[in-house]
Amino acid sequence: MNELAIKEILRSKEEKRILTGKILGIEDEYYKLKGENISCAIVWYDDIKILIPNTHLGISKIKKSIIRGMLGAEIDFIVKEIDFNSNLAIASRIDAMNLRSELELPKLKINDTVQVRILAVGIKHILVDLYGKEVIIRADSLQHTFIVNCKEIYNPGEYLKVKIRNIDTKNNIFELDAKCFLENPYKNIRKYITEGGEYTGKVIAFPKKNSGIIVQLDVTNITCLIRVPAKFNNYPHYMDNILIKVSEVNENKKLIYGYLIRII
Repeated sequence: MNELAIKEILRSKEEKRILTGKILGIEDEYYKLKGENISCAIVWYDDIKILIPNTHLGISKIKKSIIRGMLGAEIDFIVKEIDFNSNLAIASRIDAMNLRSELELPKLKINDTVQVRILAVGIKHILVDLYGKEVIIRADSLQHTFIVNCKEIYNPGEYLKVKIRNIDTKNNIFELDAKCFLENPYKNIRKYITEGGEYTGKVIAFPKKNSGIIVQLDVTNITCLIRVPAKFNNYPHYMDNILIKVSEVNENKKLIYGYLIRII
């Protein structure tokens, strides 16, 4: 075993020091404090296997599927038990989260810029670690343009620069914004499109709350909400190439409307 890793493992247990590692697997282990088999996230610290039971992961529901969604994520933990004969340690992420938030959150204020770790990725949001607090960042706060699926852009384990838009630690309110660090393509949108213009694009989504389709324009990375006139017998399918006519461009609201002319 690596002597430095052993010392750090021992100091984590004895002094409640925070260690960091990536979740690289899931195993069902006999956890003696509970007297039962429990799903554990596996973190390797050098060549020492760290078991973090799902009861100590700080996740909302005790489900193996949630741990799967965190594979590759970098997490903090504090060692609880050590068995060097088995090259094994049991740790708690909850303890590390509580200590990290106690030390770091009081320092944060609105408009601060920080780096957060991505823990898990959904279709329309990501889950990040803000100094021991899990915070959801929704798609409309990640990029200026429409995101079909966050899983195609973000991955657990990556770091993301964000700005704190709102923070209220007493009421557990945290609002983070990442798109402010990206160029806003709507500022120069009239360079590429204008009302009355006809443009090609691809169908990329069918919004539930709005009638019509979302179209990714070929000329720019901006999308349009397109109405399909009643005269069309065939509704466009996903990834169909179409020709649309733009009826409204609203740079301030970041919205472009139009209607379908034909399926190419």
